[in-house]
Amino acid sequence: MARFRCRTCKQEGTFVYDAERYTCPLCDSIDVQFIIHREELPEGDPLLNPESSSSRKDGKKSED
Repeated sequence: MARFRCRTCKQEGTFVYDAERYTCPLCDSIDVQFIIHREELPEGDPLLNPESSSSRKDGKKSED
């Protein structure tokens, strides 16, 4: 389960992660923060991009 905290409706709780949803599960506000565990992310989700995360750790910019 992922967690959320909404600044609009002042609620927080858990929800099932949906990669297509970027709003509060209760009031549909965009002013919401999510905490998503890696295990909740489906394979291929853009948040699991190992190339960009490894280059950030090294402090290197990608060269195109």
